[in-house]
Amino acid sequence: MSGGSRSAVVVVALVLAFAGPASAAPLASPSNGADAPSVAPDGLPVAASSVDAADAPPASTGTTATDNIHLTTRLALTPETPGEIGVTLRFDIPDRVTEVETTLAPGARGVETTGFAATDGDTYEWDGETAKPTISYRLPANETDASARFDTHGHAVTGDDRPATATAPAGAGSATAVAPTAGATTATAAAAATAATDATATTDTPDATAATADERYLFADAGPWALVRIPGPGVSWRYRGETVGFSRETTTAGPGAVGDRVAFLGEYSVRERTAHGQTFRLVIPEGSTDAMTVSPDAVLDSLSSASDTLRVGDRDQSVFVVAAPTGVEWAVQGLQTGDADMWVAADRPLDEADNPWLHEYVHTRQSYDTTAETRWTIEGGADYYAAALALEQGHIGFGEYADHLERGTRDPHAGAVLSDPETWASSATPYRKGSLVMGDLDRRIRLSSGGGSTFATVFARLNAEGEPVTGDRLRELVVAAANESVGDASDRYARTDAAPAVWDADSHEAAFGTLAPWMDVAPPAAVEIGGPYRDGDLRTSPATVAVGETVTVPTTVTNRGGAAGDYRVALTVDNRTVDAANGTLEPGTNTTVRPSWTAAEPGTYELSLDGRTYEVRVREPSTPRVGSLSADRTAVEAGESVLLTAEVVAEGAVPADGEVTVRVDGEPVGTERVRVAPDATATLTIPVAFDEPGRRTVTVGNRTLTVTVSEPSTATATDTSSTRTPGFGAVTAATALLVALAALLGVGRRRSGE
Repeated sequence: MSGGSRSAVVVVALVLAFAGPASAAPLASPSNGADAPSVAPDGLPVAASSVDAADAPPASTGTTATDNIHLTTRLALTPETPGEIGVTLRFDIPDRVTEVETTLAPGARGVETTGFAATDGDTYEWDGETAKPTISYRLPANETDASARFDTHGHAVTGDDRPATATAPAGAGSATAVAPTAGATTATAAAAATAATDATATTDTPDATAATADERYLFADAGPWALVRIPGPGVSWRYRGETVGFSRETTTAGPGAVGDRVAFLGEYSVRERTAHGQTFRLVIPEGSTDAMTVSPDAVLDSLSSASDTLRVGDRDQSVFVVAAPTGVEWAVQGLQTGDADMWVAADRPLDEADNPWLHEYVHTRQSYDTTAETRWTIEGGADYYAAALALEQGHIGFGEYADHLERGTRDPHAGAVLSDPETWASSATPYRKGSLVMGDLDRRIRLSSGGGSTFATVFARLNAEGEPVTGDRLRELVVAAANESVGDASDRYARTDAAPAVWDADSHEAAFGTLAPWMDVAPPAAVEIGGPYRDGDLRTSPATVAVGETVTVPTTVTNRGGAAGDYRVALTVDNRTVDAANGTLEPGTNTTVRPSWTAAEPGTYELSLDGRTYEVRVREPSTPRVGSLSADRTAVEAGESVLLTAEVVAEGAVPADGEVTVRVDGEPVGTERVRVAPDATATLTIPVAFDEPGRRTVTVGNRTLTVTVSEPSTATATDTSSTRTPGFGAVTAATALLVALAALLGVGRRRSGE
């Protein structure tokens, strides 16, 4: 794969004064009062604004305006320095820009510049002449849980297991501005080193390049690959005339894929799915292919379904997902950062209530800010909806769903007060008790509104809030969706240590409706092969079969829903259905179906069943080859025979089928039909008799041996013929048998005539 690219464009207002990249307090927009900006001596208007470059909405590659400063960040693996990645910043600077200053991420080393000079620490200043100046350096790639511990979804806790806010550097930075000196304009767009202000599993970036024995990774450079945050420098500039904006993009030097905040460097494949206005880009590193316990299509199916179900406000246009390789000791099951970048450990399944694929996706749909009182709704909401969506999609049954929520009724979490993080027993409390409370509120809202509202109604209104959501505001939104009684329940379970009980299946149906049938189709990793040559599993990929062999895809179908339902499992070859199985399953039952296809013509075919594909190469059978040839003896008398043993094998990856010819002194004396599977052996035992003395050359297929035939001993002809073994070339023995039979028949006729 070629290196990926991601661009973003932002526009800064007309005039911004220089303020280093650490500044983060934007000024108010100019007004018409006494503090309104003046006009510079050259007649250009003076204005002020702010911008957060890394948080700018993405723009398509190639749309960058020529009046913008354009920053291209190129990331590279550095095998010679494990734990680090190479970073090259290239600036394209318009003529009207007079000054540019950039501050690199902490820990940058081996810095080399063209058109920039160091001024103070990690800060570099443009020389004002080079149109495309660059800065190259190495940056620590590994981030561990050294300074904070993380639970299974990346919520940070301190060493004493007290709750702590997941912290991150100042994201991609903020622009600040004041009135400039006459005739000049200054703009600041600070892009922080780690560029991740709102990751759900973040910590201060450690300087160490490797984890110790008790540390686990959030991002890592493993040598052949790296899963890293995209670094962002602080950038400030001054310009004259019309507004000079700022745009950015990230690429990779070599194979790699980039999102907005996360990049994977190394060999990979990618699967994409567009649904409900979102494009899901699932990056599968080379090291994750075999580790995935579910097919990429199943992951994309689940995310696409969740995209439709979660109607809680605008959807991000693009969702970037990395199936993280499993050779690293990850600190979390999954991590979401930025608007819609996430990674999930490749070996995580879909059929569990604690579903990181869905959990991290729910985080991409949460766009509201909280106070300490409502912080629990972030992880409580992601945990609840992950389980609810898994139930709706049929990945789990109601029993597993109820067991998952029931954890919130147990100590030490049950006694915590969700609105008071100081009472949380651990970082797991908002997951455990928070998901239970949110689920109970969802049920109560549905019942009180007759199904007209759900907690998703509240969720959508939270996303529309312009200010951090307080506990009082959360209650107001719950009341608006339901009634005062449900608002009281919201207060009771969030602001006291009370915990609701988990409802039963009948109560669930009363609120959420009857659980529909949900057929879970599980195609196997390996297909079966059968036919005239062999029977068994074929685990190689692509699979190679011979014309005439039958490929079978044994598939388990399970009804994980709450009602009986019909299923249909279809096997397609090059998008044409060749076999299908149909039936009905009761809830909680399963069956195995065996759709199949017999290869008729050579070629390469794509077999597909329920989103899983199998590449099958069909070849004509190969020619049998004799691997070895031996005889029970190689010296006999005329009239005697030898017993040959030939071991026959197949050439290549397809079975062999054909005739093996037996020759004596080049003359064919017989044939044997042989069929043999790859990596198998067929054994032929062939008797061959010799009538004439001499050195006789015996050939079977492509193998040859020599038999020495001597004159017969002084035994009588009758004795000699009685010791012969019938076989290829035994003409004399057959003639003698016919003469004897004729004599007997003649005697019988004469006796009958008497």
